[in-house]
Amino acid sequence: MTHALLAIDRLNAFVKLLPHASSRLPVKSESAKAVEALRASDAAIALPVEAVLDAVRSRLVKVSSAGTGQYLRSDLRASVWLLWTEKQPLADLPGLVEAVWAQAYKSNATARALIEAWLRAFSLENPSVGPTGMAIRQLLVMRPNPRLESWRDADRRVELFDTKEGPRKLARRIMLGPEALDAELSAVGFDDPLRAAGNYMRAVQKEIVAKASVSLTRSDADRTLKRILAFLAPQGSLRFAEPKSRGEMARGLLRPWLEAEDEPDESIRFQIQDFLLEHLDDPRLKPQRWQEAGVHATNLMRRWLTRASLKAFFGLISDHALDAHWRYREAFWSACLEKDATIEAWLALGSRIYASARAVEDLKRAFARLDGASGDQAVLLLRVKGLVFCEWSHNGKLRAWPADWSNAPQLGRARYTRAELTGKGLPFPPSARFGSNGSSDGMGLSHIGSDRNQWQGSAAELLARRTQIVLGPKDWWPR
Repeated sequence: MTHALLAIDRLNAFVKLLPHASSRLPVKSESAKAVEALRASDAAIALPVEAVLDAVRSRLVKVSSAGTGQYLRSDLRASVWLLWTEKQPLADLPGLVEAVWAQAYKSNATARALIEAWLRAFSLENPSVGPTGMAIRQLLVMRPNPRLESWRDADRRVELFDTKEGPRKLARRIMLGPEALDAELSAVGFDDPLRAAGNYMRAVQKEIVAKASVSLTRSDADRTLKRILAFLAPQGSLRFAEPKSRGEMARGLLRPWLEAEDEPDESIRFQIQDFLLEHLDDPRLKPQRWQEAGVHATNLMRRWLTRASLKAFFGLISDHALDAHWRYREAFWSACLEKDATIEAWLALGSRIYASARAVEDLKRAFARLDGASGDQAVLLLRVKGLVFCEWSHNGKLRAWPADWSNAPQLGRARYTRAELTGKGLPFPPSARFGSNGSSDGMGLSHIGSDRNQWQGSAAELLARRTQIVLGPKDWWPR
């Protein structure tokens, strides 16, 4: 058995000596009055610089090798930062853990440093974390010093040092607590920036994103979502910004709708969509930032953005277009999107519509300028599997290209010219069922007979042949 396991066994034995002590944490007494005066000095203890820790590690190993067990008091206090490090952790150094605990019962400074180190290094994968947390609770009982009162308060409030219940209860208070978010964090000491970015808070965030799927479908979802987003990105920056955390965050926020047919309330969708666009960027433009989120979450976000582009396109052209049949186009492409969530959309707008679009909140400036066309014209580009469609406002024709053709428009650009969006493309097949002649010259399909399904029948035939997306009148007819 390793020294680390022996140390854990000794910690467990110590905990068993006082099995009920943690439930008898003293209620606030006169000492609580002193706590207020100490709040200003309760900031998290900064981690010593690497050079200092390396020197301490060297001395501790040397003393241990000599077998004297005569560790320096200052080295014992600093050693708490080395117990659970990835680089040569010292928790298995013979006699060190016992010496640290013996000093923690005599020294507030060592006790506080031990707590800070435990919070910073917190990991459920480390077998010593649980016993150490319980031992800290016993320490708080056995050493009723005012200097440790804030940690006793935190443990009473959320069972902070219980490795399973602590992160769960704190996550719940962050999402649903009666007090303001800042007050909830302050009450347990996590308003401090050093603690706020430690591993304990990482575990709390995991709990929050795991529980978001339930909380975001309740009647109080708006309040809960605002608290969740404020926690995830305090002062507008992600608390944990590495790719894995970003991916977990995106999946957690989108999970309620990954497989559900229902869509969130518009206000909920706007908040989640805006938040993810700000912190993960647009998956249509920077798909690499969404890799950790997974295919399903990425596709859902793309569907939301495509729907927003469709809605904005037809909303904008309704004020500018001459074509009275634009609602049929909206119904057709909306039906197509319902069949395939991977469809992507991008807008190119003439100068007058471009100016209007900047005020459309849902677009988040995900659109391009259209040059060489009338200022009140607009283009909707859609990538449907291996095809790119170009839908014009006014009386413009519908065009389609295989995405790998050299003249096929690329989605996501900032500017397009009219010539780039009117090049020769695929022919549209006729549809005998709806009396559509199609368009054999590759120069686009006119929107003839919208109320008789003529152009829709031809476009649907091309979709079925090239993408295996099957649409019928029940799908594309305006509701």
